[in-house]
Amino acid sequence: MRTLFNTNQSSSTLIQFRKVIDGLVPENEFETGRNNLIRLVVNSMESKSEEWDSMCQINIEWVGDHFMGRLSENDGELSKERLDDICALCFRFLFELYLSIKNDLSIDFERARRFVFENIQLFESHAKEQIEYAIREMPISIFKHITNSEEISSIKTLSSTVEHASKLKTEWDKELREKETRVNNLKESLIKYENAYNFVGLFEGFDELGRTKEKEQKKIFWGLLLLALLIICPIITQLIVIYAHLENISVIKEGLIVSIFPTVSLVAIAVYYFRVLLFNFKSVKSQLLQIDLRKTLCRFIQHYASYSSEIKNKDSESLAKFENIVFSGIVTDEGNLPSTYDGLEQIGKLIRSAKQ
Repeated sequence: MRTLFNTNQSSSTLIQFRKVIDGLVPENEFETGRNNLIRLVVNSMESKSEEWDSMCQINIEWVGDHFMGRLSENDGELSKERLDDICALCFRFLFELYLSIKNDLSIDFERARRFVFENIQLFESHAKEQIEYAIREMPISIFKHITNSEEISSIKTLSSTVEHASKLKTEWDKELREKETRVNNLKESLIKYENAYNFVGLFEGFDELGRTKEKEQKKIFWGLLLLALLIICPIITQLIVIYAHLENISVIKEGLIVSIFPTVSLVAIAVYYFRVLLFNFKSVKSQLLQIDLRKTLCRFIQHYASYSSEIKNKDSESLAKFENIVFSGIVTDEGNLPSTYDGLEQIGKLIRSAKQ
């Protein structure tokens, strides 16, 4: 895209010419409308240069340099012929802008466009020819220019592109069929090793059991944290109360004596259940290790169902250890689990010692 208006030189030229137009004193209504059109277009070209560069590429290519040259001419007093010529060039750019945008022109631009249509006979001959060309022939020339552009040419070659794409699709379908055949062959080969990763469904079962135990371990862990806070909080609260009343401890002495038994009882109960959860946590951890061991064993046993009978005929004890581990239950080791009466007994001892 060629840039005409969005340059420092063009901006300076447009500003300078606008000052010249502002200093003119029109002699009649026609000159007033003509000068207003030039001022409106030139001011817009300077303030919205990117839009004019984008929407008026064809006239920039055809008469852009001529237009900027007419604006920058320094031949003394502006003649009617020169002003009419500049107005006609402004109208060409304005008309292309009108053809290029989706929406209608602004009210000021629309009024300026109607002014040219209504007063075309009052322009000098050369300017009149420019305006008539812009109205009658320029839209056709613009359409022809666009039709022969590279973008439209690419659309014209769409049919050949579609044909080429169809050939490519045929080749790709053939290649896909060949690849599908190769994949199926690989699939048949991989089936032979399926039992290495999922021996008679055991690996999948152990994996699901492992995920369940991991969730259970997380719940127990958060329970341990909660009980730890429950153990610490009463003690910290008592210490804070004592520290806050350190100078007059006798005032809260009775309250402390009364509250110490509930506090100690709560801590003792929390410690008991903390022990229970801690044991469960260790138990689940042990179970996860056993599950991982079984999953590991299942990975390297291939075609067990097909050749185990043959191996056992030769040596009945060859797979015994494997079967004992894989098919045995998950050990939880409940030997050290504290009973409810253990906790009550500890609380009773604490109360008896306090009475003494």
